[in-house]
Amino acid sequence: MPHSSFQRANTLKAAFLACNVEPLEPAEMERYYVDLSLVRKTSAIDNVSTILDFQEAGDFTTILFTGHRGCGKSTELKKIQSLWENNYRVIYLEANE
Repeated sequence: MPHSSFQRANTLKAAFLACNVEPLEPAEMERYYVDLSLVRKTSAIDNVSTILDFQEAGDFTTILFTGHRGCGKSTELKKIQSLWENNYRVIYLEANE
């Protein structure tokens, strides 16, 4: 059921202004996260997991995720962080902060 103040965007600018491209917060992840693993190359995440599993204690790995603003990098990284943080020390840094 649409919200009473909902207005359909009629221009690309109006659609952009209606979108929030900020990363999902942990509390929002369950409600809004869309699993795109069937159409996304998720083997990269599996490969990184394998690399991490085969590292010796004290070894370090740096991983860089890139993409355009709003494409889901931070959201995906937070999802991956929740998978890895039980087995690894995850340090999540945002370059803009």
